[in-house]
Amino acid sequence: EGKLNNFIADLTLQIARKYYKSEDGSTVDICLLNSGGLRASLPKGAITASKVFELMPFENKLVVLTLDGEKAMAMFNWIASNGGAPVSGAKIGIQNDKAVEIFVNGEAFTKNRNYKVVTSDYLAAGGDKYSFFLEPVKYEEINILAREAIIEYMKEETAAGRTLRAILDKRIYYVGEKHICLLSPG
Repeated sequence: EGKLNNFIADLTLQIARKYYKSEDGSTVDICLLNSGGLRASLPKGAITASKVFELMPFENKLVVLTLDGEKAMAMFNWIASNGGAPVSGAKIGIQNDKAVEIFVNGEAFTKNRNYKVVTSDYLAAGGDKYSFFLEPVKYEEINILAREAIIEYMKEETAAGRTLRAILDKRIYYVGEKHICLLSPG
């Protein structure tokens, strides 16, 4: 979990929910991205479009994947085994590199239903070892680039007079494990 990861995942989920229209009226449950896709930090103060291009230099499109419960569990376990990833809409407890406490939009995860996940077309194709996204129940394009979603969100928040804020909210946490952080000089 990181401030920038949380911020980008949260805004991506919000924009996806705005643009995504399902046949059954359901919405997007979760956003999952990759840290490697974020190539720069965002400065305090005014953020220009060129800064967003530095942050997200790729032409990745947002897509919605419908995953069955087994694939969704594989996704959560992948997140756990890798110590986290940019995620929104879910809270994940990790123990022994496994996802053990999972909540999606405040409700306990169940393998008995499908989940809609917004991500990039690159990750949906298995990029960055996201193989759990391959062969989803359904693949749907939203027709907006990830970078465009970031810019749109920032413009909307600015127009509403709101300051952009990134938070750490323990959406990914360790259960029953003690971790030692070693700091290096400098």
